Amino acid sequence: MKRFFSCFLTLVMLLALSAPAYADIMWEPQDNQFYKQHGCTYENRSYYANGPEGFVTAWDAPGGVVVQAQYQNGEALWVGYTWQEWALISRWEDEKEITGWVPLAELSLIYDYLSFQEEYADRIRPYDGEFADYAGDAAEVNFYEYPGAAEIKQTWETDGDWHVLDNLTGTAENDSYISKAFTDEDGRTWGYVGYMYGRLNAWFCLDEPDGLDFPVREVSAQELTPPQTPTLPASGYVPYILVAVVVAVTGGLLAVFYGKRRKTTK
Repeated sequence: MKRFFSCFLTLVMLLALSAPAYADIMWEPQDNQFYKQHGCTYENRSYYANGPEGFVTAWDAPGGVVVQAQYQNGEALWVGYTWQEWALISRWEDEKEITGWVPLAELSLIYDYLSFQEEYADRIRPYDGEFADYAGDAAEVNFYEYPGAAEIKQTWETDGDWHVLDNLTGTAENDSYISKAFTDEDGRTWGYVGYMYGRLNAWFCLDEPDGLDFPVREVSAQELTPPQTPTLPASGYVPYILVAVVVAVTGGLLAVFYGKRRKTTK
């Protein structure tokens, strides 16, 4: 009887301790059981939080009960993968990665290079060497998410080798990092670079590679619900209640066990 009681007590204590540890293991994308067991689609796009209550809640799994994080509307969230109507978000906070599942309906896509390509597909053409005749001396190339984006996405210091953008080897025709071209409303020509020493997916102005003050393009954007301070959903309390119950049961069993020991000793 004592052996059975000791095993039961050990099991209860292990359950109480394992709940948060299990959660920690689950939330890394490479170790996330839901992610591993389901056919998730690679997304790699950014969204704004836009929940109906003024915030979004990131769960351990689609329809899960463990709250991983909460963000006010307007926070930019990177989505690595999607599954059905859910998005797996990821952010680096306090020197660790925070990931969780948020309904796609509560996110608003941030206009990006893919949005631009979809909207202006009829005006984007294959690159045809337009940058080959550039005679400037740009010391850097400023890349933008799309022609007319408000902010620079990345700056590349040319070190005098800006010509490699158009001709990688100096011999082969069409051997260029630039794959597409676009002429904006003011007659400027832009070139799209998908890959250059790593994935880039950005545009730069062929006429003014180091340009800074281009007209900002008006893009479509979903209206965001005003942000509110997040509150924990009712279902989010379930794990805490379960742990509290386990702790209470463990305490009661310990009290009974040691009470009987005292009587036996006497």
